[in-house]
Amino acid sequence: MSNSHKILLMGPQGSGKGTQAERLSQKFSIPFFGSGQLIREEVASGSALGEKLNQIILRGELISDVDAAFFLKRRLEKPDTQNGYILDGYPRNLSQYAAFDFDTPTHVVVIEIPREESLKRLGGRLTCQVCNKVGSVSDGIKPGDICACGGQWYQRDDDTPEAIARRLDIYEKDTAPVIAQYEKKGIVRRVDGQGNVNEVFERIVSSLSS
Repeated sequence: MSNSHKILLMGPQGSGKGTQAERLSQKFSIPFFGSGQLIREEVASGSALGEKLNQIILRGELISDVDAAFFLKRRLEKPDTQNGYILDGYPRNLSQYAAFDFDTPTHVVVIEIPREESLKRLGGRLTCQVCNKVGSVSDGIKPGDICACGGQWYQRDDDTPEAIARRLDIYEKDTAPVIAQYEKKGIVRRVDGQGNVNEVFERIVSSLSS
């Protein structure tokens, strides 16, 4: 469809992709999800595949590109994606870029923030155990507080300072070449991720119409 929005949201950890994806989902009435979310849902299901993935995560390793593509392809086959979708943080590297051959994005939005800002934001990030919504201690939330959905806020194991620095290194090394590939297609929109949530959102919406 000519008015569909198949948006890839990219940017370093802490750039606010999850928050902006939720708002874009409401504006365009299309679903949003990330490969990490799809994997966590599989782990929570208790399936044999979910248990295998959980062991990989506990070792601090990344899910294989083959598995990541499988989960994404399965999700895109659901009927709610027919008018578009918002994909958070995928593809992360050139191998995933090559595996993502079963659909074509219309826009790649890159939310840019300095590394120091990523470290600052992620140091206080909390996640709801039930709905996977992301919040921050700067919002007055503490680990153990109750989310609006009834779930409990907690700090993920991969939000420790060491894990954050490692993920930022991976982003800078592996994801920049992916963005370069999409830039050749003319669909990349770079957006300043500093400022309040509303300001960043307006910049993203404006970039999608350019």
